[in-house]
Amino acid sequence: MLKINKNIRPEFSLHLLVFIIVNIWAGQLLAQDRVFMYLNYYQSEDEQYMVCEVKYRNDEGFQQLVGVPIEFYNNSDTASNKLGEVVTGKNGKARLDFKESDIIRDEDGFAHFESTFAGNDDYRSAKKELATKRVSLAISGEVEDSVKTLTVSGKEIVNGDEIDISDTDIKVFVKRTFSDLPISEGSLDEGSYAFEFPNDLPGDSLGDLQIIARIIEHDDYGTAEVRTNETWGTPVLMSSGERPRALWSRAPLWIIISVTLAFTAAWYHYFLSLSKLFKIRKL
Repeated sequence: MLKINKNIRPEFSLHLLVFIIVNIWAGQLLAQDRVFMYLNYYQSEDEQYMVCEVKYRNDEGFQQLVGVPIEFYNNSDTASNKLGEVVTGKNGKARLDFKESDIIRDEDGFAHFESTFAGNDDYRSAKKELATKRVSLAISGEVEDSVKTLTVSGKEIVNGDEIDISDTDIKVFVKRTFSDLPISEGSLDEGSYAFEFPNDLPGDSLGDLQIIARIIEHDDYGTAEVRTNETWGTPVLMSSGERPRALWSRAPLWIIISVTLAFTAAWYHYFLSLSKLFKIRKL
């Protein structure tokens, strides 16, 4: 028959219980993989959205965490507004679109966002926060004495007021089929950045170009962009479905020839090595 030692102090029993609970909790925590979360904010004149990326790490390195629910919130001093819940896709990312009317901002114009993952048996919980302001970007062009000048202007919006953006990096691109072609970068000084636009960019049959100005991953603005069209490109007339050879479309002939020669040389040495191996085997 089990005898209970009546001399055990209550304080010792409490400490023992806490020790057991902590060890159980620590064991469960060690069994779960740590989760790494990244939250980015994107805005343009027509849309606003957040992208949350979730990863974990194993022996092979970082892996995308697929098929887990991510909750998005817009917090204030007095409330926490749930914007929605999205399940991560094959790329480990969850995107949530929202409208400005859904957002609460503080007196300085910041919206405080939060993304959370509750965790499960295999992965630990995670949370990421960021605060961003609403901005307005615009592009204008001017031609004088055959010189094309493009001006990008930017203002941040605080309680309905527009304030010039200063000391903020801006990059300008031209839209291409596979990736945007960078043509200039600088800094918004007192709300604007101007530069001479190049004259040798091919456009469509009318010379139209889509120009993009973009602030990338700024601490206060996230990623913001504006797009416009200008007939500042060199018209390209295409017949029989042909496209001009360029790095951003069909490869130039010198690249095709160089790659072909490199592959030919590689395969020649490959077969040469095989033939020598067979000759050695016959000896």
